[in-house]
Amino acid sequence: MKKLTEKHVEELYTFTRQHYVEHYDVQTELVDHLANDIEQIWKNKPQLSFEKARDISFKKFGVFGFMGVVEEKQKQLGKKYRKILWKYIKEWFAFPKILTVISTFLFFYYFLQLNIGIYIIGSSLFLLAIIDLYFVNKLKKEFDKRTRTNGKKWMLEEMIFNVASFGGVMVAANLPQILTYIERVPSKIESIIIATMITLAIIYSYVTLSIIPKKSEKLLQKHYPEYKLISS
Repeated sequence: MKKLTEKHVEELYTFTRQHYVEHYDVQTELVDHLANDIEQIWKNKPQLSFEKARDISFKKFGVFGFMGVVEEKQKQLGKKYRKILWKYIKEWFAFPKILTVISTFLFFYYFLQLNIGIYIIGSSLFLLAIIDLYFVNKLKKEFDKRTRTNGKKWMLEEMIFNVASFGGVMVAANLPQILTYIERVPSKIESIIIATMITLAIIYSYVTLSIIPKKSEKLLQKHYPEYKLISS
């Protein structure tokens, strides 16, 4: 029976890239699938060329080609990323980190009750927005450098760096908006809600922009056993 050569496999990687599959992990899954299917096709029709057998296999993906596979992979890894995010956020609600969370909440709650509080809160939120945007820019540069160095892009890696950056921008952009709701000294209930929102935004920013990216190597090697070999 005809077998695929290493050259054929490389051509399949090129084929997936030409059909808008940019992440190496998704390319690998598709190449494995195509390779197995092509060899099955050759069992019945050994006279077919590699290109014709490949095209027959590709047509089985339907009108939209590989897009369905890419979208399904995004959903799977999106779910995995949210689990990772939730894991590290939960740590802040256990001792001793919970003390930092309570202190942050009380800080904002206290100043919300003062007439000059809006200035203190405004300065704090502006500073937090600047810090968020700094880390967003830092992560973008790091991701671009990693992609250039490895020559490959992994979907989970992109989520860790780019999705975190997007979240950081959203948090930074919306923190100052809170000030528009503070035209007077808010009631205790309003202060609790606002202080809680700010505290959660700070935790989210810190986890997505600092903690998870620092653990990216470990997370990627755990999810992709081949990541260490390829990236080293």
